[in-house]
Order: sequence, then C-alpha cells, then structure tokens
Amino acid sequence: MSKQRVKRLGFVLKMAEDKEQQDLQTWGRYQQQLEQEQATFEQLEQYMTEYRTTLTSNHSTAIQGGQVQNTIAFIEQIKEASNHQQQQINLIQQQADGAKRVYLEARAKAQALRKLIEKLKTQASAIEEKQAQKLMDEFAARSARIRQS
Repeated sequence: MSKQRVKRLGFVLKMAEDKEQQDLQTWGRYQQQLEQEQATFEQLEQYMTEYRTTLTSNHSTAIQGGQVQNTIAFIEQIKEASNHQQQQINLIQQQADGAKRVYLEARAKAQALRKLIEKLKTQASAIEEKQAQKLMDEFAARSARIRQS
C-alpha cells in the first residue's frame, strides 16, 4: 500500500519539480530583462550628463544660441525617456518579485513532497523490517519446537 502511494507521489513530485523549474526560468527571464532595462537607464543618464557637461563646459563658447536651445530640448527629451525607463524598471521589478514568490512557493511544495516521500519510504522500510523480523522469529520458534520434539 505504502509503495503504491510513494509511486503515485513520485508522479506528483515530478510535476511539482517541472513547475518549480519553469517558475525558476520565468524569474530568471525577468531578472535578465531587469538588468537590460537598468543598463538602458544608466546609458540614458550618462547621455544626459554628457550633454549637460557639453552645455556648461568652458569649451562651449563656440555653441550658438540655437544650438543651446536644441541641446536643452534634447536634454529634456532624454530626461523624459529616463523617467519612462525608470517606470519600466519599476514595473519589471514588481513582475520579478512576483515571479520570485511563485518560484519560492513551488520550491517549498516540491521540498515538502520530497520530505513526505522520504518519510513514507522510511516508514515502509521499517514495516518491512518488522515483518521480516517477525517471520524470522516465527521460523526460529518453529525450529526450536521441532528440535525439542
């Protein structure tokens, strides 16, 4: 009876492990996407810093009035894109956190199943050992009775 239950739970464990693996991959994809979006954000920040430096450096005396206005407008566009990128990062971070929670739940379920299966196997082994010991005791008692007769 217990061996059949362990076998059935083995199938359930396989499904739980597959789900755990899928959830881990999903979380990994979000983490990877988050890193890419953060790199894009840092690049935008770097561009904005470079254009601001160009605008405020002493070497910018050759920049004409129209160019200054264009540069300021471009900096504002970069700033807007940077703000949008930060919102994107926040959204992906939330999704990654959710995927992490789902993965950790799946992992906990799989670990609980592994422990249950191990416990059932241990119990089944103990029952088998008891039965084997009982048979050996009965055999020894019969042998003793036969020798006494």
